[in-house]
Amino acid sequence: MNDLSRRRLLQLAAASAALAALPGVGLAAQAGLRAATPLGLPQLILARALQDERLKALAGEPDLRAWRDPDQLRAWIAGGEVQLTATPTNVAANLYNRGVPVVLMNVNVWGTLGMLSLPRPFDSLSDLAGRHVGVPWRGDMPDLVLRYLLARQGLEVGRDLRITYHASPFETVQMFLARRLDAAVLPEPMRTATRLQGASLGIEPGELDLQREWARLTGGAAALPQAGVICRRELLEAHPDWVAAVQAAVAEAVPWVNAEPAAAARLGAEQSPLSAPVFEGAIARTRLEMQTAAQARPALEAFFGALAELSSGFIGGGLPDDAFYLADG
Repeated sequence: MNDLSRRRLLQLAAASAALAALPGVGLAAQAGLRAATPLGLPQLILARALQDERLKALAGEPDLRAWRDPDQLRAWIAGGEVQLTATPTNVAANLYNRGVPVVLMNVNVWGTLGMLSLPRPFDSLSDLAGRHVGVPWRGDMPDLVLRYLLARQGLEVGRDLRITYHASPFETVQMFLARRLDAAVLPEPMRTATRLQGASLGIEPGELDLQREWARLTGGAAALPQAGVICRRELLEAHPDWVAAVQAAVAEAVPWVNAEPAAAARLGAEQSPLSAPVFEGAIARTRLEMQTAAQARPALEAFFGALAELSSGFIGGGLPDDAFYLADG
């Protein structure tokens, strides 16, 4: 880590700790439930859940906003501007380990990562030997999952293949469609968007599901606990009925998305700049399953532990303790 990155990390940690030390900042300033989400399938699931009339009867019309990056989310959740958010699970653990009073409610996205490749065929990670791969967000989930699996496959970056990192998936997509990469690691829905855009350019990439590669190389399930919903502890203490209602609504939203992908895709398009065909393709390629935090804990700890072998900063330190997980019942 260079000096600039280290200073920035320390500044973020200090700011989060200072804000977190002021319990309930912003929570009482406005009425109603204030929620946030990243773009993509977590946004779609939470948007559907917040339409639940039983929840509205308790908390009123919710305010749902989209955060552009984890830094913005940290500021919002640490300062109490939002009380509840959909988020990648490692970001949730990072917030908790840095002193922000958050509670993981559930995990509902179990596999968005995949790889597109030119030219075909592309059957396993062993086919990456001698190739140039683009990866967004160095040190974050796509990078660590890929490097963990490459090690399991017996491939070494720099010796067997080349990786170029990009600041965002959009840059990775641009480089891939310009044919300046042999392969690209992308989360959904960016992977589907790239496939659709590539088709218009006469590009038909091969595709590899990294969850299936995880199962093949580790002997575990073809599922990675990647995203879920967290809330501020003050919300749980002040309005446990709201939290229970959100949890129940998410439990109904996930099977609805799976059963009604076209309707779900239309809802997603209403909530974001992504098109309905992009959402529909992403739904088909992603395992969506609602598990409470308590139910998902064994899978989370195995996932966190594996990737923390490569970078302890992935979750901001050690495994979160009991207080991180919302208790069932």
